[in-house]
Amino acid sequence: MSIRRILSALLRGCLLWVGALAAAAHAAPVPVVAAESTYGVIAQAIGGDQVTVDSIIRNPNVDPHSFEATPEVARQVARARIVLLNGLGYDAWMQQLLAANPAPQRVVIVAAQLDPSRIMADRNPHVFYDPVVMQRVAQRLTGELQRLDPAHAAQFAQRLAAFDAGLRRLIAAQAALAMAHPRLQVSATEPVAGYLLRQLGWVSLGQKLQFDVMNGTEPSPAEVARFEDDLRQHKAALLFYNRQVNDPLTSRLRAIARQAGVAVVGVDEFVPPQTSYVQWQLQTLDAIGRALRKDSRH
Repeated sequence: MSIRRILSALLRGCLLWVGALAAAAHAAPVPVVAAESTYGVIAQAIGGDQVTVDSIIRNPNVDPHSFEATPEVARQVARARIVLLNGLGYDAWMQQLLAANPAPQRVVIVAAQLDPSRIMADRNPHVFYDPVVMQRVAQRLTGELQRLDPAHAAQFAQRLAAFDAGLRRLIAAQAALAMAHPRLQVSATEPVAGYLLRQLGWVSLGQKLQFDVMNGTEPSPAEVARFEDDLRQHKAALLFYNRQVNDPLTSRLRAIARQAGVAVVGVDEFVPPQTSYVQWQLQTLDAIGRALRKDSRH
């Protein structure tokens, strides 16, 4: 083969290589489906413009425990390369969808399975209130995105570093609140903030009633009476309630708490619109701090 032909072949190879790199750099975004918007905002924070994120449940008035998927949701899941969900029965509907529509190339990330040591003994499903579990989600997602889109691996790593920095600020804020109010006894109408309370080192009273309410089981009269006594006697310094639930029992407990001078704080199961995960959690800590400061002035 002549030198001219060799050079021509090398040139064609270089052009093909450059073209392949350019195509990779402009590859279609990775389709990601999150069962809840809480995981969707994390996926967007890590993926940026290199992902398209569909969060199935975004409405704070929708109960993820009883959500029923539509055919459109099934189609979204079928198209996804990565699916994020909570686990522990919180979004069983998504696990049923995945089982009914298997796809070997699809990556499924279940938050509650990433670090079993972080799961509370009572198997509280609200793991998104644990920043360490959310860090595990972000780390696993970053690895999968780097595998699927290696041309943007550095950008994914940079976004993960920024997310981790936010989590460090959050954990520092939690430590400051715990130091200001050590070993506080609190209560809740549902165990939504259970993982946050563990981070703070606070004691949660009336957990039997909390889980009954969460599971749609009517608490016994004795349980309700004990719970109400804890509020009236001010054994609980704070009452958390789920802002997504408005039923007679929750309303009654909130009223008793206010009459007894117990601070009341609403908590959410979803990140509010236009809010990052860390912002959401910091806003929750701020609301708790303000409620306790207001209570201490009475």
